[in-house]
Amino acid sequence: MIRDRGLIKWQPAHFMPEHRKLLNGLNYDDNKCKKPELDEQKLEEIGIVVMDSLNHTLPVKVTTWQDGYLRFHEGIISKVDYLMKCMILETNNGNEKIMINDITAVERI
Repeated sequence: MIRDRGLIKWQPAHFMPEHRKLLNGLNYDDNKCKKPELDEQKLEEIGIVVMDSLNHTLPVKVTTWQDGYLRFHEGIISKVDYLMKCMILETNNGNEKIMINDITAVERI
């Protein structure tokens, strides 16, 4: 009697690493978003909240845009460096350096 493998014979044995990398890249690229445009009013609001956190040690939630994705950081702003265009955010895990150009929103917690 002939033993047939059934549907297994029609399925690929396994993907090549290049194929797997390509498929993962497609899913990654589908979820990307464009960088939000900030008008003068929004920039002024961000500046006010940043200075309040800096002067009064208030916790804030900073939203940044990096490589097509929005990332969220929570903590207290300890320093703003206008020359290097970055700020230092004190979080539970230590200090984070955030570039000012990447910031899309800052909210009080």
